[in-house]
Amino acid sequence: MPSSPLMTKHLFFLSFLAMTALPLQAQLGADGATASFRGSLPPPPTAAISAEQEAGIEKELEVVTQAFEAVKKHERAADADIFLKAVRYALEFDEWYDKTPEEGVKKAMALLDEAKKRIDSLLHNETPWMKGSGQKVLGFYSEIDDSPQPYGVEVPEGLEFGRTAESVPMWIWLHGRGDTMTDLHFVHARLMAKKPGPFQPKGTIVIHPFGRYCNGWKSAGETDVRECRNDAMLRFNVEYHRIALAGFSMGGAGAWHLGAHYSDWWACVHTGAGFVDVKRYTKLTPEKYPPWYEQKLWGMYDVPDYARNFHNVPLICYSGELDAQRDSAEYMMEVLGKEGLHPPHLIGHGMKHQYHPEVLKEVQRQIEAAVAQGRDTFPDKVSLQTRSARYCYKHWLRLNAVDELWADARIDAEIINSKVIKVTTEGVKSFGLVYYPKAGLAGRTVIIDDQEIKLPAKLEYDTLASFTKVKRPDDLFFTWHHDEEGKLLYGDDKYWPIKEAGTCIDDVFFDRFIFVLPDGPGAHPAVDAWVKAESQHAIRRWRSLMRGDPKVMTASQYLQHAKELHEDDQQADLVLWGDATSNPLIATFLKHPKTPLVWDAKQVRVGAASFDAATHVPVLVFPNESIKRLRVVDNGTETAASDGIVINSGLTFREAHDRTNALQNPKLPDWAILDITQPPNAEAAGRVVAADFFDDRWRVK
Repeated sequence: MPSSPLMTKHLFFLSFLAMTALPLQAQLGADGATASFRGSLPPPPTAAISAEQEAGIEKELEVVTQAFEAVKKHERAADADIFLKAVRYALEFDEWYDKTPEEGVKKAMALLDEAKKRIDSLLHNETPWMKGSGQKVLGFYSEIDDSPQPYGVEVPEGLEFGRTAESVPMWIWLHGRGDTMTDLHFVHARLMAKKPGPFQPKGTIVIHPFGRYCNGWKSAGETDVRECRNDAMLRFNVEYHRIALAGFSMGGAGAWHLGAHYSDWWACVHTGAGFVDVKRYTKLTPEKYPPWYEQKLWGMYDVPDYARNFHNVPLICYSGELDAQRDSAEYMMEVLGKEGLHPPHLIGHGMKHQYHPEVLKEVQRQIEAAVAQGRDTFPDKVSLQTRSARYCYKHWLRLNAVDELWADARIDAEIINSKVIKVTTEGVKSFGLVYYPKAGLAGRTVIIDDQEIKLPAKLEYDTLASFTKVKRPDDLFFTWHHDEEGKLLYGDDKYWPIKEAGTCIDDVFFDRFIFVLPDGPGAHPAVDAWVKAESQHAIRRWRSLMRGDPKVMTASQYLQHAKELHEDDQQADLVLWGDATSNPLIATFLKHPKTPLVWDAKQVRVGAASFDAATHVPVLVFPNESIKRLRVVDNGTETAASDGIVINSGLTFREAHDRTNALQNPKLPDWAILDITQPPNAEAAGRVVAADFFDDRWRVK
């Protein structure tokens, strides 16, 4: 973006100062933790309330919760429910972080008072908190677990919004790490906010997602940003092509990874500080590297592995001159430069971990310019780089399958003219073109890695073509593959199903899931004890870190009520706990001919890895699409089928990894066998004695 000669001179001076800066401080403490970490998330209270004070809050919470029943089906019920959940969780997890207990009580009562006011308004089908300008705190129900999730909104003075007004631009501001910023404190801060955030763009809505608390904007935190964006877009009539993503510190890390993974969502991405990888940021040396499969899984979030995607969106970076996290941005400048990208990296002279006031103004100016121009919703050029199947779409490009799972895969595509599309690939087995907004694909010539394919003049679907070694018959019809000489040939559907670009156990928890607990005892008491402890740990872990109540059923409850479940729950991934004796859904899964797991009273076996079933437990993820959708039969009647299955695992990163958000990444691949004679701890659920990824057709390697 162009800048004035004066500003160019100013930025050059700042860059010169940056080159002569003092050595950077260590990003993390000697124990590998952030400065704010106090041993757990959420941390212990600093001003615990008394039993009498707790009883008073509980009594009021019960009263307001009962009143909420009358409006819980209202379209905007979440706007009130966020206050109830905030107080409920504060009581359960002892989240009192004010100077005195009285201040904590005051916060809780203020939230319950606001909930009462909103419930009364909803009874009259009114939402007065949505009117006018200023600070607002709103809520939505998450698609993952139906939990009410809060977010803040800033509406500039005089801005008209809504369905009857003109559409408006929007910035999404990702907050930094806050170990004590749980629901109670986040919601209260947004409710009582007197001043806006660091940026006040003209005529623009700014929203502040909660991000499911403190997870580096990963996993459910990532989903939270998407759902928050969608809710705000509908409420405020936001222009979908004029949305900017920005953040600082942990929020800067979130802007890096969400900007890279979803570069076709944003009109602009701004990264303020923030880590971008695991190994460099945490200063790992080879002797401290984790297992090979965990290193592969760094490819889920490490931003350098997705750098080429920034060809799709304007990127504006900022670092304080003396900020330890400036190193991450400098590293990204090197990586981006190798991809032909040279985004502005503005430096705040003399600043540590904060904005320089004058440079902040320039950052805002550049973001506003990019947002005013807007996102091109159907660009002629698209770049896609990924290591994970979760991040395999960009505009009109779709990656279907790769040569090597969790390895670098990239596609660059360009519409040369009305007749020719040129595509270059690396590490790609299959990709698709989705051509919905413009003229169809029929009759076009597609040049793929210097080989030409002339598409037929008539196509079954004139807006979708896939070029692939492996065909998925549900939506891909035009395919190619290489012969032994490298020539492009037509393919067929015999290779379906495929694993596409990769997955892992944690991937399930981005979307809707149900914990399905065993009905009774299993084959071995030690396994039963482990299952009970770990399933409860997974539930509590989700609630304390991801701030939602997961849906939990026993196997018999699921079988009995599967037909009555909401359609969303019928399609939810199933997290099955127990063994074949205690959980009939696991028994059904084990009987399927394509199931890779052998598990009986004597052994647990995946491929050649076999262990004593009395002291070992398997954990794995497996898609139902790969086994033609698992049908659970109860008394001869088929019940609902889920989209995917996890056996005996919740989130694989655990409490020890919360010390820095850079470590809150998947720790296990597609399958593992755990020796449970090693008790679960803050690092792992047991000792891993075997683990690996499945191949691209979900087979044991």
